[in-house]
Amino acid sequence: AEDQVAEETEEVFRSYAFYRYQQEREERGEEVPMDAEIEEIQQEVGSTGSLVGRRLAIIGDDINERYDAEFRYMLKSLQPTKDNAYEYFTRIASSLFESGINWGRVIALLGFGYHMAIHVCQHGMPGFFRRIAHYVAEFMLRNRIAQWIAQQG
Repeated sequence: AEDQVAEETEEVFRSYAFYRYQQEREERGEEVPMDAEIEEIQQEVGSTGSLVGRRLAIIGDDINERYDAEFRYMLKSLQPTKDNAYEYFTRIASSLFESGINWGRVIALLGFGYHMAIHVCQHGMPGFFRRIAHYVAEFMLRNRIAQWIAQQG
């Protein structure tokens, strides 16, 4: 059951990132770097994970506005690489959930994962998106966030 939760969580993140990327490309065009990995995401159109990811990308607009600049600044100062990205990711993700779990923080976590994937791609390290999707799923499982989401229905 935990493997299935991890798989579904990765699917939610992939879907979230895909829709977020599409939105940003429409709004800001060339400012948003091309990311072949995100462009190639095949959505299983009717799947629950895909629908949840899309929904979170849509309702997350306000939350994204609140956190985006901060995430970009953090990533700029941390300069994550393939070698240290997991450590940075877990440190920042953990700080998001210090005072408990709620939907806003879940969306912020997805947003942070998305920004990290875009940042790393922009800095000449393509092929990183799958790894970030795995980090997000792993973190959500370890910290019982995936279970919390399942309980919310």
